[in-house]
Amino acid sequence: MSSNPATPSPAPHVREPHPSGIFAAVGRFDYRFRRWLPLIGLAMVIGTNVWAASSGGTLIQGGWVIDGSEEQKAATVLAERFGSEATTMLVVYRDPAGEAASPDFQAKVQASLATVVDDPAVTKVQTYGSTQAPALLSTDRAYTMAVVYLAKGVEEAVDDAGRLAGEVKPPAGVQTWITGVAQVYHEFNAKIESDLFMAEAISLPIALLILLAVFGTLVGAALPLVIAGFAMPTAFALISLLARVTEMSIFVTNIATMIGLALAIDYSLFMVSRFREELRHHDVEIALERMMGSVGKAVAVSGIAVAIGLSSLVVFDAAALRSMGLGGIATVVSTLVFGLTVLPALLAMLGPRVNRLRVPVPRFMRLVEDDTAEADRRQGHGVWAWIAARVMRGPVLVAIPVLAILFLAGSPFLGIQLSTGQNLTDLPPVPSRIAFELIHDKFPGGESDPITAVITWRGEDLAGGLSPERQQQIDDYIGRLRASDPKVSDIESVLTPPPGVSADQYRGLLALPPEQRPSALNDYVGDWLAGDTTKLRVFSTYVPDSDDGRALVDRIRAVPPPPGAQVLTGGLPSRSADFLASFRASVPIAILIVVLVTGIVLFLTFGSVFLPIKAVLMSLISVTASFGALVWIFQQGHLSGVLGFESSGTIAAWQPIIMFAILFGLSMDYEVLLLSRIRERYLATRDNARAVAEGIGLTGGIITGAALIMVAVFAAFGMSSITSIKSLGVTMSLAVLIDATIVRGLLVPAFMRIMGRVNWWAPAWIQAAVARLGLYERAPAG
Repeated sequence: MSSNPATPSPAPHVREPHPSGIFAAVGRFDYRFRRWLPLIGLAMVIGTNVWAASSGGTLIQGGWVIDGSEEQKAATVLAERFGSEATTMLVVYRDPAGEAASPDFQAKVQASLATVVDDPAVTKVQTYGSTQAPALLSTDRAYTMAVVYLAKGVEEAVDDAGRLAGEVKPPAGVQTWITGVAQVYHEFNAKIESDLFMAEAISLPIALLILLAVFGTLVGAALPLVIAGFAMPTAFALISLLARVTEMSIFVTNIATMIGLALAIDYSLFMVSRFREELRHHDVEIALERMMGSVGKAVAVSGIAVAIGLSSLVVFDAAALRSMGLGGIATVVSTLVFGLTVLPALLAMLGPRVNRLRVPVPRFMRLVEDDTAEADRRQGHGVWAWIAARVMRGPVLVAIPVLAILFLAGSPFLGIQLSTGQNLTDLPPVPSRIAFELIHDKFPGGESDPITAVITWRGEDLAGGLSPERQQQIDDYIGRLRASDPKVSDIESVLTPPPGVSADQYRGLLALPPEQRPSALNDYVGDWLAGDTTKLRVFSTYVPDSDDGRALVDRIRAVPPPPGAQVLTGGLPSRSADFLASFRASVPIAILIVVLVTGIVLFLTFGSVFLPIKAVLMSLISVTASFGALVWIFQQGHLSGVLGFESSGTIAAWQPIIMFAILFGLSMDYEVLLLSRIRERYLATRDNARAVAEGIGLTGGIITGAALIMVAVFAAFGMSSITSIKSLGVTMSLAVLIDATIVRGLLVPAFMRIMGRVNWWAPAWIQAAVARLGLYERAPAG
């Protein structure tokens, strides 16, 4: 460890050695082909978008089921025996007189659906007037519901939902609500599109203002936005092409926009800033080579770290999570390709003109000194260098309380309650959700998403007549289900008689062959019996997509089945249970991939044993604090009034792992840039404390500007009307703030001061081997 005091030396600034290796060579390539690379890049943007327009796929709404799970097996049996479940549109009416069952009101309902009935996308329409089904009349008889059966599946019916809703002609003076899964998806898509537009409209002007504060020139500030203009359309085109060959979730667009805007602008900011710095001392070609050999390498390593974090999502069984990983990787790759080719080429052509069109920015707003002489004089001695120097005077005294505060901030995460995000309160406040809530509150059987138990006696023909013995076995099984949990409120089965038929009479008819029963009864029984299978629905007072709802699934699955039968459970609670079981099994693998591979990449970059460990720990600490904020705000509901959301009391399981994958990579963004500059200063000065202070000082304004841009992008998504997207935006902006201030300004200098020369140590033979790869440059002898 250096014996010098922690205060930065007032000695003249020492220039870093000229870089060598792969990225310096890339810089020479970019300079040589500087006139061609922007044209090739533009051709790539146009080409991929034309290709996507002609051959791209469609993003899906779902993707949260686990192939091969018990819930999916149950769904398969139900589809094989009873046919695929129909996609429906539900129309709810409220009679001002409170007599929705009256013939007059039912006639109005029927008339309002005249156009819908004739639509080619509709197979049939059922109302209370046509069926007298109790499920279509509210318990207080003031509301009635019409069920419109559609010819397409849910995903395909989304495009029809808006048109069909417009064909409903509400009776005069009658409140009418329209819902259904396809309608929810249709309105959800519209919300996502409007929220994306709003986020871009808010974040891009703010980013431009911050870039002006960094560069002070319109040309310099415009370049990061130009690269974003290359990278984002290409990323969306690649996502569309991926959707042709694999399932890609609708959420990918939000994730790609957040990552793409933040990375494209940040990486360009780092590179343009370093190029301008090098131009003060070198001609354009050498400045570009030095920039690419230093910051270009840091950007590439950072991008690889982000891609590694996102690649961990492919280990999950849920297609939606895998697609977010693939979409994120496509976005990072697009950003790196244009950032490492088109941007250097533009800088090479601009040369000193990158400082043209100066904008008068007040001195107090400047994040980087734009006066050449002043910049050289103050190099490495700014506010952040001053903070780092003070921290290194007592690193242990600083690190311990800071770590304690961050771990305390992360402690709410220990009480996290996970869900799949499919409860009513997880939906955005769109009209179709309000209608679902009405059905939930007003109609019989709407109080809960039930667990469906599918009972199969292989090889038997239950539909040909359900014997008294089988009836008794089903009855006994129902009794065991009721006894399994006191919160089981009702169980519907083939033994439940239809309205107007006594239980004894019904059971006698149930044992008869179908040809000996009334035809109307056969229609009823056909909803419960098919071939060798029957089903029953278990209702409870639990929230379906919750720990309690999943625990009930486990208890039901543990109940002994009827003799000789196989039982499978389906429905939302079962889907949630299977998803969470698969999710929890995959999480350790995903975390291990991220931590291990990122550590290896950092080791290959810095040739140090300790620095990768420190970088990984710093990232984990900042992510932990943001996880605590996620639970404290969005699960426990603190600040819900300020932020404008309704807490469901749970967190969608995909949110923490998406946050981890993105934030772990993004924290490496600053970490790699910072450590790269500290290492450059260490190679120049061979003084650990001075190198840390000067490295932090040299990158202070740039990292501050980059962090502010990321916060602006993420916080813009924090204004989304979709709670899951809002929570990502808010908590990730907090994480970036923590990482760029507390971690960078306090923990990094404290740990690096404590470790001293150990920061840069690794066995000499390993460093020699790594240096031959061209990523790591060994310290000069002496």
